[in-house]
Amino acid sequence: MRNLLLAIALCAPAPVLAEDITIQNLMRAESDTMFRLTMQSNGTSVGEIAHEREVTSADKPQPIIRPNQDTLYSAAIIDLSDPVTVTLPEGDGRFQSVLVISQDHYNFAYAEPGAYELTEDEVGTRFAMLLFRTFVDAGDPDDAARAHAVQDGIRLEGGGTGPFEAPDWDLESLEAARKAISDLAAAVGLDASIAFGRRGEVDPLGHLIGMAGWAGQPATTASAFVDAVDVNDGETPHAVTLNDVPVDAFWSITVYDADGFLAPNDLRRNSYNNTSATPNEDGSYTIHFGGCEDGRINCIPVTPGWNYTVRLYGPRAEILDGSWTFPAVEPVN
Repeated sequence: MRNLLLAIALCAPAPVLAEDITIQNLMRAESDTMFRLTMQSNGTSVGEIAHEREVTSADKPQPIIRPNQDTLYSAAIIDLSDPVTVTLPEGDGRFQSVLVISQDHYNFAYAEPGAYELTEDEVGTRFAMLLFRTFVDAGDPDDAARAHAVQDGIRLEGGGTGPFEAPDWDLESLEAARKAISDLAAAVGLDASIAFGRRGEVDPLGHLIGMAGWAGQPATTASAFVDAVDVNDGETPHAVTLNDVPVDAFWSITVYDADGFLAPNDLRRNSYNNTSATPNEDGSYTIHFGGCEDGRINCIPVTPGWNYTVRLYGPRAEILDGSWTFPAVEPVN
């Protein structure tokens, strides 16, 4: 009997050990994990596209850190062992883009209708995520229906069939690293112009901090930054007033909790953009953070450790060259 048990033990498959997280493989581990979560949450396989028909809600799972609430997401994991052609439809003139994300979190985007061929040599890794963003006025059911039609016009052709292959990463260590980088981004800021882009076009440290805004877009498509106020205790109200923001598409500001996710609140409000916010009499917009109990307009509830992301879609030259900067978020008495 002892020999039989020994034989069984020797023949049994060895337990799969989680792959350690290091500074060298951190971005690969995060991207592989996001790819897996995307397919699991959407119930898709390699090469299949899934469409989100509603904007991301604080009341539902958020597989991607710092999701936006201005666009509908569509996503696919592709196998570039064979080239893939992705087509963005003509649509109805609304903003739509596709972000091509490698397993090392280098990326590039297309935001005009047309057919684009993708290869492993260009992207840099065998597998990649295609993350589509289609603008929607979430408060207008008719606009939502039109946005869905534009989503349905997306086409994928070619590519391998997988399966998706990646190490079994140590998720506990990955979560700790993710939290540390999120805290760093909130403290020093996240600059999309140096964090997101192709290999060789981004700053190495900026690229690392860019993990706090995983799937962020290159600055020329949508400039974005993460920031936090000095007193983000969840009790002190703040506000910012915007006027003549130089964008060709739209701007938005979204509030997150200390971990970089949308926090549920009684107002069911985590963001505003220039479509959803109510303008002042002079055409400017004032966005409030906290202090919503008195009914102040354009108010987003906040939690301890709150931080925010500003997104500027279709940024003009003034944004890209730094001659226009986003106003400071200030405490309100």
